Amino acid sequence: MAKSFGGTNSFLADRLRQARLKAGYSQQNIADALNMNRATYTYYETGKTSPDPTTLGKIARICGAPIEFFFEEEEENGAPVILTDRERCPKKPFPNPSTIGELSPDEKKLIALLRASQNISAEDTVDWVRRQLENGRGE
Repeated sequence: MAKSFGGTNSFLADRLRQARLKAGYSQQNIADALNMNRATYTYYETGKTSPDPTTLGKIARICGAPIEFFFEEEEENGAPVILTDRERCPKKPFPNPSTIGELSPDEKKLIALLRASQNISAEDTVDWVRRQLENGRGE
């Protein structure tokens, strides 16, 4: 359980941990994909620091979580909104974590790096790998 260093940091810290675990990644996997030290990422999950908006967006993509998952909903007076499941808007589901859990650490790292990238699509990557294998370079 994350230490409470203020309501928002504690909420975000808990959500970061939940998303990472649900996606089947270690803290090191996420840190590697973000090109940062594991200790820096650990600070996010303990609430000591918070990721900047760009980094939070990358974490959301890596974990397959909608960005809204990381924010508390608030009423106009600043009090947290507590909604029942029926009242909540449907959100994008997480990917099936049972398949990612069966991957090797290198495969997890590859997927995390691909999800973190904004410069290349998964489709482009698959096409490139397919061409490499067809040309005999993947052996």
